[in-house]
Amino acid sequence: MSRPSTNVRNSGWNLANILIYPTAFLAMTPFFIDQLGEYVFGQWMLINSYVFIAVHLVGFGLPFSITAHVAEALGKDDTPKMYAYINAASRLLGRMMGLLSLLGGLLYGLALWDPGVFSDGLWTILSVATFFIAIKFPEVLFQSIFKGFEQYHKAAIFNMLNRLLALSLHFILIYLGYGLLAVFMASFVVNTLVVGIQAWVIFSRMKGFRLQIWKPLQERKALYHFGFWTWLQTIIAVASYQMDRFLVAFYLGTAAVTYFVLAATIANHLHMAFEAVVSWFLPKVARLKASLGETRSHFYSIRAFSVGFSLLVILFIYLISEPLFILWLGPDKYAKMIDFFKLFLIFEAFLVLAIVPKLYLNAIKSLSFITSLEFMYKTAIIVGMVLCFSWYGSAQSLIWGQNAAMIVFMPVMYYLVNKRALHSGIIKETFLNIVPSLAVMGAILSTSWMWIGAYLLLAIISFIFIYIRNKDFNLKLLFE
Repeated sequence: MSRPSTNVRNSGWNLANILIYPTAFLAMTPFFIDQLGEYVFGQWMLINSYVFIAVHLVGFGLPFSITAHVAEALGKDDTPKMYAYINAASRLLGRMMGLLSLLGGLLYGLALWDPGVFSDGLWTILSVATFFIAIKFPEVLFQSIFKGFEQYHKAAIFNMLNRLLALSLHFILIYLGYGLLAVFMASFVVNTLVVGIQAWVIFSRMKGFRLQIWKPLQERKALYHFGFWTWLQTIIAVASYQMDRFLVAFYLGTAAVTYFVLAATIANHLHMAFEAVVSWFLPKVARLKASLGETRSHFYSIRAFSVGFSLLVILFIYLISEPLFILWLGPDKYAKMIDFFKLFLIFEAFLVLAIVPKLYLNAIKSLSFITSLEFMYKTAIIVGMVLCFSWYGSAQSLIWGQNAAMIVFMPVMYYLVNKRALHSGIIKETFLNIVPSLAVMGAILSTSWMWIGAYLLLAIISFIFIYIRNKDFNLKLLFE
């Protein structure tokens, strides 16, 4: 099962995994809005946020932990240790699955007891969505095992099969006039089938593996310790990245959520794509560290690729956004969304700076340090959005508050990372790293092509001198 895989192949499969589904979903979004209406579509997006939050919070940070420890065991060529990690993870995720199933049953009981509390059968919809969350936990386990083996192509194939098949059913059901209850039931059924296939593929090839239900496993301590810190990072991230849409829904109404969340969803999937392109960095560094390999040059090389690729994509999408979105949404829907989208692109231009430091520090198990950094700048994001919203009261002000926090705290984060792990030039690693992102922000906010061109030139020149002309940058490492 452990076949060598190249960085390029892993990046390609990760990119396909992240982009194909949201592209298909966004292509169908005008149809979904027209068929369901803005109010119900906004409900759908909020329940999807509930599913996303629950999976990431209740999972106790185990996806990263499983991936890192499986990769570490492979680096040490210790198969029994790897099996013990998988057993320990299976137990905890199994318990979480059971608790979520009980919660789903409770919600269904509330739906039967007093169906009039929520209109449109919302209790029943939340019940089915909760059962859907429960079946996601075996999927988390199997996807993490694939990634720990650096078999990102298998993880991507199963994830795309799951999501695209469910999306096809959603389109058919909504076309036939069914509502959100049928949509989440379809998701539950599809996810259950695909999880079963993944289980067969993984366990049929893990020779000698036996599921240990009662035997004490000391490996659980390392697994849970790593998971606890990445779990805290997830809580901080969810609070900072999901809070804005609930503020919009509460103060401005569910219909207002539709275009705000639509822009946020595109930006979120862009960020997921940027993370996915280099997510193989975590198991690779964990494996190299376990086998006493050198990792510093990997950090600088992968960071340059991550930041350069991400900013290039952000600029490209911005430049084609007007004709593309008018064709996709029509002029009226485009006008309602475009201001949100531009501001979220600016936010992404700064957020991409945090991707590689987070992966690297987690991989070398500097867990409390990276968690404190995440808490620092993401708390600033929350404070920024709340303050701006309290002053201006518009949905746009929420994003401006986040952008202001990123501009201030990204240099602070890089100063601390440099002081703790990199020990390079303070000025370059603290203040100059943010210059390409500032140039991209200037290009997005500019109203004339002359200024857009000037900012693009500044972005290119500053990126070359700051990221490429670094003595630790090694292009060959990207093509291992």
